[in-house]
Amino acid sequence: MPFGVCAVPPIVVFDFDLTLTHWDTADRFFRWLLKRDPWRLAVVVLVMPVLGPLMTFRRTRWVPVRFAVWVATFGRSEQVLSALVREHVETVFEGAEPVLVDAGFAQLRTHLDQGHQVVVATGCLEPLAREILRRAGCDDIPLIASTLTPFLGGMVSNHHCVGQRKIVMLAQRGFAPPWAVAYTDHRADLPLLRLSERWFLVSPKPACLRHIERELEVQAEVLSWR
Repeated sequence: MPFGVCAVPPIVVFDFDLTLTHWDTADRFFRWLLKRDPWRLAVVVLVMPVLGPLMTFRRTRWVPVRFAVWVATFGRSEQVLSALVREHVETVFEGAEPVLVDAGFAQLRTHLDQGHQVVVATGCLEPLAREILRRAGCDDIPLIASTLTPFLGGMVSNHHCVGQRKIVMLAQRGFAPPWAVAYTDHRADLPLLRLSERWFLVSPKPACLRHIERELEVQAEVLSWR
């Protein structure tokens, strides 16, 4: 994808989960944390009759998710959580399922070879995404990701790098729009796509594809990486 010669290298933004990985890595990580201690999983199961229905609506989905993350991290320090991240990543990389989307990382490296400034911006937990990028040999790539903050003995979301918030966090780190290229699989990145000169949807779900094409009034360029 050639770009004209300019003083500042073109900025290329990659989403992470289901764009560079085969699954939602944070979801799998927190489920793994809950299953390590049966009592944590039992607590979440017990409150699901109350909080479960909130998962149906996008505006309230954060409530049960926040609670599950809090239970999964309760009594665990940042140091312990970092060690658990490394253990989890080692476990999934040793498993039978592929973690990385090879075509995605090949495209990422193509941009690097062309002298573009590549940045990964994701709703995934920062230490988790960083560790996976390290295993992929890409730990030097700038990463903008979600963070946690202590709350009542556990941890909850501090800065969630999704939607419009992703735009703000990118700008704060020196990657202000407009961007040359963006890659994502999800409709939550619609604000990102609006501010990108060119963008691609990675193996999107049909509903996501229809939504984005309707909102942007253009046919999407789809990459079947997964």
